[in-house]
Parts: sequence; C-alpha cells; structure tokens
Amino acid sequence: MLNVRACFLAVLGLLVGMSMGCAYQLPSHPSQEDLTEPLVFGHIHVWQEEPSGRIYIPELASLELSSRDGQRRYRIDIEASSSYFFLSLKPGRYQVTRVFIQEGVFRSSAEVPLTFEVPDQGVVYLGGWRFQVDPPNYTRELEVTIVSESVKAIVELTVRYPSLSPTVVLSSLAEPSLLRARLFEVTPYPRFRYFNRHNST
Repeated sequence: MLNVRACFLAVLGLLVGMSMGCAYQLPSHPSQEDLTEPLVFGHIHVWQEEPSGRIYIPELASLELSSRDGQRRYRIDIEASSSYFFLSLKPGRYQVTRVFIQEGVFRSSAEVPLTFEVPDQGVVYLGGWRFQVDPPNYTRELEVTIVSESVKAIVELTVRYPSLSPTVVLSSLAEPSLLRARLFEVTPYPRFRYFNRHNST
C-alpha cells in the first residue's frame, strides 16, 4: 500500500512539473472572434546594419514569455523581420525570457529580460521593439531598443480590429528601453559548403 501511494505521488509530482514546464502557444494575430481583453500589442523590427556572409535577412522566429509568478509560460511565433503582435493575456506582470532569431537555416537565441504589465481590462501599447543583430562572430550580440510609435500602432490596431475603440488604448512601454544580450547559435548547423557559420575575420 505504501509503495502504491509513493508511486502515485511520484507520478503526480512529475505531471505537475511537466505542466508547469510547458509553454502555451499563443497566436500573434488572433482572429476578431477570438479577441479578448485585456489585450497588449506592439511592433517588432529586426535588422542588421553591418554586412554578413549569410545570404538571408534575419527574422524574429519566435519569442517566449512568462508571468512573473512563474505560473504561466507562453510561446509566440512571429516569423518575420517586421510585424505587429497582439496578445490576449491574463492580468499581471510578464517578462520576455528568450527570443529566437532565424537566418534561413541558421537559428540563434538570446535572453532578453523585457518586462511589461497587463492591466485588468483594456488595451495597452507596449511600444516598438527594435532588435539590431550583430554580424556573425564568436561574441555575437543583440541590441534591443524600445521606442514609441503609438500613432502608427493605433492605426494598425483599428484597421485590423475595427471593433476596438482607439480612445481606450493606453501606452505602457516595455522596460528597460535599451539592453544588449549575447546571441548564441542553436545547433544543428547546416552542413553545406556555401553556408558560413561565422565571418572569416
């Protein structure tokens, strides 16, 4: 009887741990029918100023975020170099834990501790999130800048979701407004000769 109870508790603990470790998938552009408040939204732009030996433009593949109490984790696929995102989240404080940058067959990740607040109701603009990617090298970094482009963002919101009133949109930019993070490449690497993992210099 004791062994059965011990096994039951072990399995229960394992299931609880697995459920807490799972990240829920959220759409970056929910349909009008699935839209609920509170809603937060913003714009993502990824670019690389210096030339690279790679033939692909960097994109934000996805980002992961979690509630500050650790009870909820989410994954949002972006798959674009420039895109708006709209997220229906439960009220509370959230932190972006990781972003994934895609360059064709290459993939890299960085920890970017951006934080933002989701109110009990209403719509909140989180700002424009600018990701500047260094060219490929062994100490590659990602610079994140948060800017305000609320006029353009509200126009996009009203065009995409006409049922929402622009007069109820609040602006609460994600913090900090500037940070740099190390960008790590994710294996497996491509095995083709014409792909360069890093610049030769």
